[in-house]
Amino acid sequence: MQELQPLVVFTPEAREKIGQVLEQEKATDSYLKIEVYQGGGCACSGGYRYALSLEKLPGEADVVEEVGGLRVMAAKADAEVLRGSKIDFVESLQRTGFKIDNPNVRSDSCGCGAH
Repeated sequence: MQELQPLVVFTPEAREKIGQVLEQEKATDSYLKIEVYQGGGCACSGGYRYALSLEKLPGEADVVEEVGGLRVMAAKADAEVLRGSKIDFVESLQRTGFKIDNPNVRSDSCGCGAH
């Protein structure tokens, strides 16, 4: 039986930033919830947008995993889209925030010129 990939993996920068947020919010016992929204954005992202939030308890339909010492959860349908994604934290002049690299998105139809 083949073992599933982790729901997501974190770069060291993302792991550190999430740890800082958990401490600042005094929420070290919380879950990091990842939500996927269809529509908007570039075709390179599959038209997906992502939201991260802190939640105290998972819902009955949430998939929960521990990844890199963090408790992560996502709705079952979102987990199917996310599985194997890499979350990074980027700080630059043009952008500061979390970046999700989702291998489940086909970028060969991208028209933005970035690929």
